[in-house]
Amino acid sequence: MMMGERVKIIIYEARWFVDERGNVRWQDKQQKKTRRNQVVILQDHVIQQFPENIQKGLFKTIDERVWPTSRNISIREVEDRLFELLEPFTASGQVELICEQLDEQSKHLVEGNFDVLVGADGSNSFVRRYCNIQMISEGIEYACGVGYDVPEDISPSDQTLHQALNCILSASQTRYMVSSSLSCQGYLYIRLGKNEYEALRQCLQKVQNRDEPLDLPNRTKWPQSPILSIIREGLKFFNINEKFISRIAPIEINVRHASVVIRELRSEINLKEPKKILAFLVGDAAMNVHFWPGRGMNSGMKAAMALARNIQRSYIANILPHRQENHSSLPFLDFLDYESFMARLRAREQQGRSLRILASPIDLTLKGVPINPYPNYSYEEHREQLKKKLIDTREEFQGLPDWPHKTRSVTDTELEDVFNRIDWHTVTKLALANAWPTREMNGVEVLVEDMFPINQQSCLSLPKSAHKKPLTCQPTIASRRRFRILWIDGDTINESTQELIATIRASPEFVDLSSMLAQGSVQSYSSSVNILNKLDVFPTTISALNWIRENRKTIDEPDIRVKVIIRWPLHENKELVDVIRNIRTQVSRVPILVYTNEYEDTQMAFEFPSVIITNTTSDLYEFVGINQETQWDDDCSMSQEEQTPVKVVEVTHSKPGKNGRPKVCLVGIDIFTGNRYEDIRLAADKIQVPHIIKQDYLVADITNDNSVTLFNEETYEFHNEIKLNKDSNIAGPLLDKFKEDIGQIKITVLKALGEEQIIAFKVIE
Repeated sequence: MMMGERVKIIIYEARWFVDERGNVRWQDKQQKKTRRNQVVILQDHVIQQFPENIQKGLFKTIDERVWPTSRNISIREVEDRLFELLEPFTASGQVELICEQLDEQSKHLVEGNFDVLVGADGSNSFVRRYCNIQMISEGIEYACGVGYDVPEDISPSDQTLHQALNCILSASQTRYMVSSSLSCQGYLYIRLGKNEYEALRQCLQKVQNRDEPLDLPNRTKWPQSPILSIIREGLKFFNINEKFISRIAPIEINVRHASVVIRELRSEINLKEPKKILAFLVGDAAMNVHFWPGRGMNSGMKAAMALARNIQRSYIANILPHRQENHSSLPFLDFLDYESFMARLRAREQQGRSLRILASPIDLTLKGVPINPYPNYSYEEHREQLKKKLIDTREEFQGLPDWPHKTRSVTDTELEDVFNRIDWHTVTKLALANAWPTREMNGVEVLVEDMFPINQQSCLSLPKSAHKKPLTCQPTIASRRRFRILWIDGDTINESTQELIATIRASPEFVDLSSMLAQGSVQSYSSSVNILNKLDVFPTTISALNWIRENRKTIDEPDIRVKVIIRWPLHENKELVDVIRNIRTQVSRVPILVYTNEYEDTQMAFEFPSVIITNTTSDLYEFVGINQETQWDDDCSMSQEEQTPVKVVEVTHSKPGKNGRPKVCLVGIDIFTGNRYEDIRLAADKIQVPHIIKQDYLVADITNDNSVTLFNEETYEFHNEIKLNKDSNIAGPLLDKFKEDIGQIKITVLKALGEEQIIAFKVIE
């Protein structure tokens, strides 16, 4: 809107598709995809920087004020409204939509026919990796997201709380928080400790493996457990009926940021005057904040507006006056203001807000709960403490001049009802949990207009020729790309490298056509297996380049993606940068992985985009496209076909046989019984890995039939009884100590695949 027809914008987005009518749309349930229904809070000072038509268009369907100076809106709604606002620009040809995932060999990256590359592709940004920009982590925390969708026609008893009460309950503590739209659709967020997070993952794995719909009220399917009790208590706290729950998701929150947000890339096409391209990061690609204090989407929108204004300012100053058809690149130094803006934004949102939450982990709060299994312990004291927090928060909020619920006061009765819904240990935990550090998080906002002022009147009107260029998009056809891997390794290949190459060729993603033909099995494979990828090994860089020249027709096929692996050093009397440059002269911007232990001799290669330097096989497998979702290593657990969890204690590799497929012999010890198992598998086979959890409990009681009743110190709940195995080495000593009654007994329980066993104990006198 600032530059009009002087700019052409190309957007790659894999979550779009082209329907039968040629329209670009978001993939949804019909395409077996899930839209983003999380609700975000957009701040007024951010929204007011939009042009007026965007402000109106963004909230034309839902315009709800829940918190002061902000509005609640779902991410799905934001996506739909912005996509709708984009239509005049796509119809006029100013914006082109490509329904693909951007990768190293996407057309525009290969041809280099662009001036600016913007990575707005999330926390696992491809653009960030392409530009070799590192991420810096400030800390990790864990949470759970519980999605719900309440229909309109429901009984009064199923009605959710008013948004005013949701705000007060959320801000009074830091265990539970609700973020919803119109009180009927949104997410309940729960901060978890590390052990709680692992327990949730194990709990969900059982249901996911059965591929069944969520049915939380079903106690047979979801039996009571400490982690499910935490979720159910949170739902009661906000009066959300379990039957409206649509999703439960564990969340790992990694608060981190990119080391830089600007990188100057150079064209590697052999031109007399190489072209320079500027790459930028915005949104989660540049900075991940803690969602509890929020501001993730606000920070992303600020970054996007700041970058857009910086681009326009640089264009006007450097290119527009010359009016050259073949203009020079935008100067890197013109964007130091954007780097500075992002540094200030990071200081405000990460150091000033997210780290305030990380500094007070929920684990410390739970440890502060007195260790006592009896429900009447300090209950009245904690009840009054929580009630005071709720009342103080209510008085503070209702006294704000911009409180959006002035006509809807929260009564004492509504606050009292909270205690009728939740049990005693939830009251205790919420009473001890810190309230939001809102005053500490307050500070001077980082405003786009301070560094990049603009007159909104200067924005151009919408394109008038909205139907000048009719859309000619073809319906999206599902297709898979084929990788052609070129491995350059020198004249002599060592044994470990031979095993790696054999493992890759034997994986399901790679099929050896020659061996299949020799075995007469091509027909059987062709009906069930997609012959996708192939790996070729070359002794020298020259031999690889000759192959590229001779197979140009194959390389240029639209579904072929070439990748190069260099086993460094090659002993060719060449620098690594020269090898990379020679390869990319033949295949522009081809992704390259350098597999080496000699990092000091390879650092100069980082000046090239899309170059990975590593010595780990996991990076290598990911690079060639091998699915590693269930990969294992020598120090983790594997499961036998009868679903017995074992610890791998020995792995023996065998050389490839006549069929060229190497095998491994695995030796494992049952973690519960100590039985020894052996299993021989193909090296590329996938093995399921169980979630194994160690949890400490206090012994509350041991019955005559040796059933042990346990008490969880973290959640203040009694655990299901565990039957003590009389034949175990631990049974006799544990029973003796319990009968002596000389102190509390703490035991360690090992859990895996639905089985639990006591493996250790100690007496706390």
